[in-house]
Parts: sequence; structure tokens; C-alpha cells
Amino acid sequence: MTQTLIGFDSLGVPCVKITKGEIDPITEPDANRSSFLYNSKFADDVKIVDIDSTPFSPNSTTYWPAGTNNANYQKKKMPGSVAGFSYIMIRNSYFGDALPYDLPVYDLKYQRLSDGRYVENFRVFTQGAEDNNGQEPGYRTMIAWMNNGWWLNDTQTFYGSPPLGKGIRYYTNTFGGFDGGSYLIKLVVWRLPATNVPLLDSDTPSPVPGLRGVEITSEFCRVAKPGFDTRTATPTQMAFDSSGRPLAVIKAGDIALPSGLTEIEVGYPVDNTTICDMLQYENGVISYPVSGYFTDTRCEYWFSGTKLYINNLSGPCRVRYLVLSNNQLPPTTGENNVLRQFNDGVQDVVQFLRPGAADPPNFADIVLDSRWPAIQILAEGYRAIAAQPQYTPPNSVNAGQNFTIGFNGAGFFPFVKYMTVMSDADAGVGVKAPSARLIESYNNSTRYNAGNSSFCILGSNQATFWTYEGNPYQERWSNNAWAFDYPTSRIVGIRYYILGIPTS
Repeated sequence: MTQTLIGFDSLGVPCVKITKGEIDPITEPDANRSSFLYNSKFADDVKIVDIDSTPFSPNSTTYWPAGTNNANYQKKKMPGSVAGFSYIMIRNSYFGDALPYDLPVYDLKYQRLSDGRYVENFRVFTQGAEDNNGQEPGYRTMIAWMNNGWWLNDTQTFYGSPPLGKGIRYYTNTFGGFDGGSYLIKLVVWRLPATNVPLLDSDTPSPVPGLRGVEITSEFCRVAKPGFDTRTATPTQMAFDSSGRPLAVIKAGDIALPSGLTEIEVGYPVDNTTICDMLQYENGVISYPVSGYFTDTRCEYWFSGTKLYINNLSGPCRVRYLVLSNNQLPPTTGENNVLRQFNDGVQDVVQFLRPGAADPPNFADIVLDSRWPAIQILAEGYRAIAAQPQYTPPNSVNAGQNFTIGFNGAGFFPFVKYMTVMSDADAGVGVKAPSARLIESYNNSTRYNAGNSSFCILGSNQATFWTYEGNPYQERWSNNAWAFDYPTSRIVGIRYYILGIPTS
């Protein structure tokens, strides 16, 4: 059961609020954040800008929009340096006004085409070449390792001239493979800054008389943040409208995951373009983006009907997951009510829909749903990472630099999202989604994390972030000696967000 307010709260502010159970949304203090499944007065909001994918095709360069070229494209696909993958370049202009940040938070989701299953959580084991004594290094590497990044001003002409400039570049293959035709990589862009810049309009002005803060009519479904007017507000000054929907969670959990297949009832029809964030972890240590142990982790997942399926191809572990209210299906067309109320067989539901939606609506039509709590930001910030010298394993390695931040997780199911801020010798300043590679040195005596690896260890009220700059990412037997390869980029900072899903 929930309570919904459309109008003025006890402080006289026009807003939309959805509270748990019998909690009164009119009088409940905004400071009690876990009481609210949604509150339009929370100006530090979370939204998805876009979900984009580009099918692989060999031996052809394609530009979007049609008719553009290197000078004016918004998106470009070109063959890789060898057969078997493509380079994808997307300039910020592709996303229009929906993307207000130069360098945003993003994810890459890997969907295997043969069966539609997502595999970005895979970490695979490989070995390097042996030396004269039969010694060899071992690696456990995430399949998205080193899949480039989002750059502020990439001036490299290798990928075309004029160069990419401001935008993202990624590859359609898994790390070390020429298998671009086997996967569809989905780029999920969040409306969150990935560098040390503030959230836009997270500090709102005081409301003044005459502002139109709420418009729920047959023509509009939009609410402004406090102090702004729906008729003049910019996208980041809106709490929501038809194109800027609050990011909500339709199912969340933290479960034991045995080997083999696990079936989870989501409670709502989902298709296989639905977005899910998933942490597979071991020994009670919630680790993102992957377990920090030198073990096999291969967890694939997919959606069908109203269910999430997880197939654990490795040993028993745990998984923390969020099923998000976003997919790649387009908006519908129809005459559904903008404010829709019904009983789903279990509970009374209030939906705020995009004007002109059909019955039933798609996710793209549903602005708010009283069953689905909106994601809140419990803590956010930036930390600079100090430079390190180059280490030479196995005698010297960087065992890790770390920092810890606290947050109030009472009444919330916490999750983490962060980006590594990079300085690259070729591409300049940019950001990358976190990834990791664990190395067992050639003499089998030392295990360490490769340079550019990072982890977050998440607790109920604190999070610790680890980096390993100065370590090599590869060991090679060359000219009768062991050689070490180091990344051309280094992590110079971490931009983090501790997300909270209000619990029932």
C-alpha cells in the first residue's frame, strides 16, 4: 500500500510524492528520505539519457545521421584494425539536450547474440607464453577490460579525420577476442557527471508565488523541481516530464546463487532489452565491478515473460541485482489516461503516463509507477588518486590505494555506481566504466591487480574504493627476460555515487 500526493505539501511547495504504507505524504518531513518511494523535491535525481546499440557488420563504415561524414557525424561505425570487430564512435551531439554533461556515467552491457543472454559479468582465465623454465603468467580478466572510454577531446586521427573530439569510443568485441559478430554491446548513458563537476540544479532556488510547479493534464505530465516553472524549466530543472523519467527499480534483491539456473519473478512483463545491474560476489564481500578474488566468475542473465533468469556457470556465490524500469522498446500510441489508477490483483496502483500512451503502456510511457521506488543518491563525490611509480613484479607491486566514504543506508537497499577518471597519453582526459584484471605473476608466488583496475567494496553504511596504479597489465617473456607492459593511461580520480532503493 502507498499514498500519493499531487499538489501542495505542508510547507506549501507544489510537488508529487509517493510514500510507503500509511505514511502521510503531505506532512512527512522530506528529511526522512527512506519514507518516500518518490519525492519530486529531491533535486539530486537519477535518470537514464539513452540506451544505444550498434549491430556489428564487417568491412563497412557507416555514419549517422545518413549523409554525414567524418566532419559532421554524430555516430560512426568503422572496421577494426583486424577482422572480427568494429570501432564505434559517438559524439555528445548524438544525445542532444538530453545529455547535459561533457563526460557522463555510462555502462557497456554485452548481449550474446546466439541466445540473447547478457555476459558483462564474465571474468575469463587465460595464460601468457612460457619462459625457458616453463613459467607463465595467469590472468583473470573481465571481458570489457580496456574497452576504451568517453573522452573530452580525443584528437587521434587513427579513427578518422577530423577526430572524434568529445564523445565515446568503444569496440564491439570482448577483450583479446575477434568476436564482434557474436555480441551486441549496449551503451547505457546515465544523466550523472563522471568527473569532478557538480550535479546540475541539485541545489534549487526558493519557490516564489506564481510558478507553475505541477502539470498533470491530458496534454502534459510534468513536474518541476522546487523553485522552477514547468513552462520554462530546462531538462535538469525538471523533476520529471515525458522525456525525463525518474529511474525506478521494478525488482531488487541480494540472494544466494548456486551453480546452475536461478529463476526470479519480477512481477511485471519484461523483455530482453530490459536493463539490469548485477554484482556477483563471494565470501560476503560485496564487490563492484567484480569479485576481488582470483576465482572464476561467469554469471549470465536474461529476461523472459515476467522473470529474470540467472545461470551461474561458476561456483556458489551471491548476487545483488537491480532490474531497472528501462528498456529499448519505443513509446506507444493510444488514448490512455495520463493519471491512471487500477488494481493489479495485489495492490492499488497509481501510474503517471506520457500523454498519448496506449494500454498497456511500455516502460518508455511510464513516468512514475507507485509500485516501483525511484533510485535516490545517498552519497556522491570525487576523490583524486595520487600518481604512483612503475612497479616490477614479482618483487614489487602496488597492493592498493584506497579511501572510504560513509553514508546513511538506514531504510535503503544500497548499490554503487562509479567511474574512473583517466589521463591517457593518446586520447587525453576522459572517463571509463570500472573494470579489473587480476594477474598471477610468472613465478606463481605473487598475485596482484593490473594497473587501471579498480574495485568498490560496498557495506551497509560505508564504501571503500581501491585502485592499483603503477602495476603492469601484462607480463611477457621477451629476449630471454621477463618484460612488463604498462597502461598508456592512468586513473587520476574516482567519481562515485552510492545509490539507495527505499525498502518496504
